[in-house]
Amino acid sequence: MDLSKDILAEDFADHIRKNEMDSNYGFEKEYQQLYLESHNQSQTVASAPENGAKNRYRNVLPYDWSRVSLKPLQDEPGSDYINASFMPGLENPQEFIATQGPLPQTVGDFWRLVWEQQSHTLVMLTNCVESGQVKCEHYWPLDTKPCTYGHLQVTLEGEEVLENWTVRDLKLWHMQEQKMLHIRQFHYMTWPDHSVPYSPDPILAFWKMLRQWLDQTVGGGPPIIHCSAGVGRTGTLIALDVLLRQLERDRCVRPFNYVRKMRESRPLMVQTEAQYVFLHQCILRFLQQPDQALTENGAACENPLYKNI
Repeated sequence: MDLSKDILAEDFADHIRKNEMDSNYGFEKEYQQLYLESHNQSQTVASAPENGAKNRYRNVLPYDWSRVSLKPLQDEPGSDYINASFMPGLENPQEFIATQGPLPQTVGDFWRLVWEQQSHTLVMLTNCVESGQVKCEHYWPLDTKPCTYGHLQVTLEGEEVLENWTVRDLKLWHMQEQKMLHIRQFHYMTWPDHSVPYSPDPILAFWKMLRQWLDQTVGGGPPIIHCSAGVGRTGTLIALDVLLRQLERDRCVRPFNYVRKMRESRPLMVQTEAQYVFLHQCILRFLQQPDQALTENGAACENPLYKNI
């Protein structure tokens, strides 16, 4: 089977049916091929002794060529490092930034990343604690009292909490430059680590809301997307966004090709076979209801956001 060829929209259901035969044997073979083609590229900066404590997981390190560099701080070796990678999109080779969930000692670096990239969009796909384990530091304010990290002050301006996700409006103020950046954080709360949501429908509704926001947000840097390691759930959502847009534009998709391409920029993107299968199931569900309004309790992304704090 040629994994590189286009799968037409009208053939996608048949493609999934064939791959699901014999206990997902086709998907298993595709995923094994992704593993065999994994790229052992240079990770020198991420592996440097001064940066070791900045990595949440030792096996998830950004490649040198695609890592996002911070502006170095004076007299702080390694201060240009954060565990984050530029990711290719539909046409732009740096359409997204995939990063790990901040650690206590890297929250300041995370907000420097947001400021330096001038990103208006954060996407969080983990909870801070899952199954008793800390997966991500709580990096935004709990209430209206601002948090300060170096020259940057973060303020929570509004939030709306729904069943599967929360949307927050944040304000980032650079106290030295006297400039402001408005940010919207989309926090999906019901996606288990190393696993998949119970149904494609909520994640498709979340994607539709996010994509609507991205399409109407002019200017600024790449959306910053993270889970805990910044590869499994993060990779699956980025792949879903790119492949659904490719489907709308070309009426065909190449899921294997795109996941392979992602892995050239950051290791382990779409981390499990279950996530790879779920990606296909989401595409199929989208094809089955392309015109259906996918919303959660009427959630939309108009401005300004709900002032529920």
